[in-house]
Amino acid sequence: MAALAWMRRKASLILPRGRFARSVTLLAGGTALGQAITVLVSPMLTRLYTPEDFGVFGVYASILGIVTVVASLRYEYALPLPEDDQSAANILALCFVLLLGMTTLSWFVIHGLGSQIVTWANVPGLQPYLWLIPLGMLGAGTYQILNYWAVRKRDFPRIARTRLSRGVARAALQVGVGFVHSGPLGLLLGQLAGETAGSTSLGLAAWRKDRAPFKTVSLQGIRQAGTRYRRFPLFSSWASLLDALGGNVPQLLFAAFYGADVAGWFALGQRVIAAPLNIVVDSVAQVYFGEAAQLSKDDPKAMRRLFLKLTGRLALTGGLPTTVICALAPLFFTFVFGREWETAGRYVQILAVMFAVRFAVVPLSHSLNIVERQDLFSAWEGIRLTLVVGGLLIGQIWKASHVIAVAIYTLTMLVSYILLWVISWRALVNRSERRDISC
Repeated sequence: MAALAWMRRKASLILPRGRFARSVTLLAGGTALGQAITVLVSPMLTRLYTPEDFGVFGVYASILGIVTVVASLRYEYALPLPEDDQSAANILALCFVLLLGMTTLSWFVIHGLGSQIVTWANVPGLQPYLWLIPLGMLGAGTYQILNYWAVRKRDFPRIARTRLSRGVARAALQVGVGFVHSGPLGLLLGQLAGETAGSTSLGLAAWRKDRAPFKTVSLQGIRQAGTRYRRFPLFSSWASLLDALGGNVPQLLFAAFYGADVAGWFALGQRVIAAPLNIVVDSVAQVYFGEAAQLSKDDPKAMRRLFLKLTGRLALTGGLPTTVICALAPLFFTFVFGREWETAGRYVQILAVMFAVRFAVVPLSHSLNIVERQDLFSAWEGIRLTLVVGGLLIGQIWKASHVIAVAIYTLTMLVSYILLWVISWRALVNRSERRDISC
């Protein structure tokens, strides 16, 4: 209780007051505890698993991250938007139909092309565990659909609890299996458990509280919902796929170009730096989406003020942790995780500035969904993917070391996030100007 009270006091200093801040604090608290568990067990995991095991895990998690974002073609993003629950219930049904279809498709792809994927990624240790990918897609897809239904209902306390349960499930399986089984299996099973934990709780709550609109679901309603919000599969799904590729392809390329050990160092470095800096990111993103969606209808100027205020406060919040990480990362990694993980600390030093900028920008990118300019987000994702992949390929042609490759990756991502902020802000301004003219 004391820790939760402390987090509330701290959040009130950096976030807007009122319901928004309380919602962010709830989500941040659940995320913080879940991420804290992940960080606390990492020293044990680095002694149960080798860098090569982490490399296999990183490639698996990257593949799962890529396929999951298109599990329901991003129709789940539309769940908070309809004014009536009946329309939202039809969107929910559409999401689950698409999820089952995409999961089935992923099984056929893995069954037919799994060996080629493993060979290209340069991680033969993944071959026995490819069957986990369709299961992971089904579990993670279910969670993300139900999560956005809970966002619609503003059931942020329940979302916070599921984020904690995800961290507990992931850590328990990764540690438990690691003690009794060598190889990366424990890491993979833990990731699967973490992605799916909380789905039952969210599903039961939705059925218990919102059963009436679910009974109105019909084929005609599903078709109408699919047509009304078709911009999400047409633009958001592709943008999300590009987002996943931009975030996960580097992990695959590090494995393909430099081997499983380098991929493992990169995976741990990403895991450790993302945990503290992402405590607030996802929480602010979801609450901002819910609040700004309403402001866009009632008071567009207040929405712009919220955008600018959060930009400054999140940038300030990310600055100090980044400085500490930059200064202490190699020493910290060697002491906490063991000498064979010092290189991961060097990676963290390089990545820290990029993560600080990401911390301030990503939550606000939902503005493009709110103003229905998913086309702009899709274009940005294409630019980012081109910059990141192009930079790493150039580094490989120049035969750059793995450390230089991480620096190239950091620079391209940094430029991309600054561009995303500019695009999001201009979209809000243009939307308001059009409304003023029409009035």
